[in-house]
Amino acid sequence: MGFLKNNINKIVLCFFGLLFFIIIIKKVLDPNLSKYKYFDQHCNGKVISNIYDLTTHFNIVKSSDGNKIYLEDLNIISLIKPGDSLVKNKDVTYFTVYKKDKSKIVYDMYNKQIKILK
Repeated sequence: MGFLKNNINKIVLCFFGLLFFIIIIKKVLDPNLSKYKYFDQHCNGKVISNIYDLTTHFNIVKSSDGNKIYLEDLNIISLIKPGDSLVKNKDVTYFTVYKKDKSKIVYDMYNKQIKILK
């Protein structure tokens, strides 16, 4: 292995190996790591379908604007019906469901808390 005979090559290899290791440790020890998966999901429209996906093992709520929200809590999944309006902004962990009977449901995806407002 002639690549590791030169000291400069060893230093460069160790530097990138250490950098890669530090990035992995930082991601593992990040307290907000589980929140990041909820930030990029966004939606603003009427619920078209609410189906279970066997490949991801999540319920996928599709809306009329073409976006999807992945849910895993059965308490909120049972409350969302086709025809309800769903609003979720980007970079937040909660969304709002406006029901046909004029009630409003606010659900925090990270803390799994439901607030029903009449």
